[in-house]
Amino acid sequence: MSLKYEVLKGLVKAIGLKNMWVGRSTEDLLENRRRQNARNKIPVLHDDDFEISQIEVMGCPVLRLIHRRPAKRANLFIIGGGMISAPRPGAVKKALRFARETGLDVFVPYYPLCTDYPLTRAYAMIHATYRQMLKDYPPERISVLGTSSGGNLALGMVPYINDGHGDTPMPGHIMAISPGTCVDTEEEWQRMLALDRLDVAIPAQYMKTAEDIMRHGDDSVPDYMIWLQKGNFTNCPKVTFIYGSHETLYACAPSFEAAMKRCGVDYEMIVGEGMFHCYPVFPVCREAKEGWDMMVRKMKEWQGE
Repeated sequence: MSLKYEVLKGLVKAIGLKNMWVGRSTEDLLENRRRQNARNKIPVLHDDDFEISQIEVMGCPVLRLIHRRPAKRANLFIIGGGMISAPRPGAVKKALRFARETGLDVFVPYYPLCTDYPLTRAYAMIHATYRQMLKDYPPERISVLGTSSGGNLALGMVPYINDGHGDTPMPGHIMAISPGTCVDTEEEWQRMLALDRLDVAIPAQYMKTAEDIMRHGDDSVPDYMIWLQKGNFTNCPKVTFIYGSHETLYACAPSFEAAMKRCGVDYEMIVGEGMFHCYPVFPVCREAKEGWDMMVRKMKEWQGE
């Protein structure tokens, strides 16, 4: 690993990023996130090569980053945040960079958060956003990329469509970067505990707390939204998984592989050796920059029909 990477890991440990997710009551954590989200404004973006606008879906903003030279393909870019943090300006600016480097039109949803709603609300809004995109692009030319909890929502589009929304066609490709999901088995939990010693960002214990957060008092939330590895992935398009080997969520990768095989899904599992949570979208050291370049290349290689 590069010296810059080791310094970065040390800095993240020193500022105690993991402590943000543990050591307080669930309501205290949610109230803290509500205050942070209230200060988190949608950034004003400028790029002469894009028409940048905002639409509303289910009362929530969606940024549209549309190439002035017509693009044939589009991407639904779902930014994570533990289901309780709104997309940060820096992440949205990376979405614009992603649009520029891939040649894709990009849609960035500010989906409802579990600070105020059960997870079903976010799933419904993501589905509605995708339906909006289908008005301008055929499904085989729409890809979906999600990071962390956004990876849950991206990959979860498939079991959601299979759960009573069969009139919606599947997208052409899904890229799930460190998809967030709760542990379903003792085997997963033991793997997660072992990885917890290596992860500098996401504590294993949060994935226990997350179940209550994502339900938000609603026991009718479908199991697959919380334990995504239990979902029905019938008719799923190709999925590209990207993990760092030093993150707690990597504990669930074998379960996702089993789910893909069970449903006959074409998938690719990419693991950055020694890398951290969602490393491709934090290109601040050589190894993470290589992850970003790989992510862009994979999306450029996917052409749709």
